[in-house]
Amino acid sequence: MSTPRRRLLALTARIASACLILAAVLALTWWGTGTPRATGQDVAATSVPAPAADVVYACPAAPNNTIDGVDLAETTAATTITVLDAASTLTYDSQELEEAHTTLNAADGGILAVETPGTTSAGAIGTVTTLTAAGDLRGLTAAPCVPPAAVSWIVGGSAAVGSSSELRLTNPGVTTVTATIHLYGSTGELALPSGGEVSVRAGETVGVLLEAAGALDNRLALSIEADGGSIIPVLVTESLDGETPAGVDTLTAGAAPATELTVPGVVVVDPADQGETNSDNGAASSDAPAVRVVNPGTDPATVAISLIGADGEQALAGATDVTIDPGAVFDISLAGVAPGAYGVRVTSDTPVGAAVKLVRSAGEYPERSGALAHDTAWVQTSAVDAAADSTLALPRGDGLTSTLVVTNSSNASADVTLTSADGEWSTDLTVPATTTLTPDIPDKVSGLVITGADAQQVSAAAVVTAEVEGEVPGTLIAVVPTVPDAAAQSSRSLLLR
Repeated sequence: MSTPRRRLLALTARIASACLILAAVLALTWWGTGTPRATGQDVAATSVPAPAADVVYACPAAPNNTIDGVDLAETTAATTITVLDAASTLTYDSQELEEAHTTLNAADGGILAVETPGTTSAGAIGTVTTLTAAGDLRGLTAAPCVPPAAVSWIVGGSAAVGSSSELRLTNPGVTTVTATIHLYGSTGELALPSGGEVSVRAGETVGVLLEAAGALDNRLALSIEADGGSIIPVLVTESLDGETPAGVDTLTAGAAPATELTVPGVVVVDPADQGETNSDNGAASSDAPAVRVVNPGTDPATVAISLIGADGEQALAGATDVTIDPGAVFDISLAGVAPGAYGVRVTSDTPVGAAVKLVRSAGEYPERSGALAHDTAWVQTSAVDAAADSTLALPRGDGLTSTLVVTNSSNASADVTLTSADGEWSTDLTVPATTTLTPDIPDKVSGLVITGADAQQVSAAAVVTAEVEGEVPGTLIAVVPTVPDAAAQSSRSLLLR
């Protein structure tokens, strides 16, 4: 074929190809304009509940005499566990519990696991109590079984001479967790050995003595951050004033620092019964009721304290404009407050943590020592919605008396429902705005579930007391906080877009 003819054919092919491409473009253009566009709606985030998981708690053990006391009297101990769904399977300290309500005459501590056959998690109400009427560990402790957390805050305790504060870290998971402890004292953050890092193997509990910081500080607060899992912290305090028993307590975590906090369950008695005044012979208590505030920030905090009682809210005299240095822990006295049940409101211009120390004094002991024997109880702050769908143990038996204290710190009345753990008793309760109530609860009720649309407005605690006789007669005290409902802590929401 001649060269001119081949060139002509090639040109013709290119022209034909170009025409085909142009036709295709025109067809697609027509389709886009002639065919209606697909319509669609804006897709919003959708909450999809994740499958509910088994619920795990740690129940704290009794004080362990880390203070090295030599006069150790007999202790009455109990671990009480009530399941909220009879179909659930409970395992405590690797042993399956057969009954829906179980009481063990021991306070050895352990991990409580609740397995629910359905799709909604149901937990349990567990509490551990110890009562020692005499000796160096004289006092009452009552603490709930609590779930794990990645970050926890505890305000309270002392590392001064004559005091011991043992932080116990329980890892309920299946992998090793590294916990970092930040310890705060009266003048700022305190240095712990190894930078405060503690390795806790799966299923184990590790104890850390806070006096290891070497600061001899009588005002402590701390945070615990878990890396690689979650941790359940408990702080056990033991104190002696020379030879005089000065109380024991078991503290679980409270709310994280915030600009507004409420401490429920603050029951104030006559000054002579809570260490505010000396006895007739001049003997004095080394403790008195106080609000403890920690400022973990890097700027000074300006704090105001008010009391929410049966007749409304009033400012605490001399505590409406208190400056707390960065990293410092400060105690504000509750001396002069009229006897009654209160919620303590703490407000600040920067986030702070807080707690209240309650005291119950006895007589002089030993004779001519000049010191009053006494017991102490620390009450942690509650988160804004801590009482919403929560549970609360009311320890009974062995001479224990439990008083329910409910505080509404909001400016509107709150309607809540109180239901016994076994579901056999229930009552509706209206708590007026900025008011604290102490509703009557039948003696047969040892645990409550708090629900209701307004439950996020209230905070609650059980104030537990015991009257003891013997060589050091008097009142012992402990306070039990609420625990989040199992369904709320085990389920999660997924946002799908």
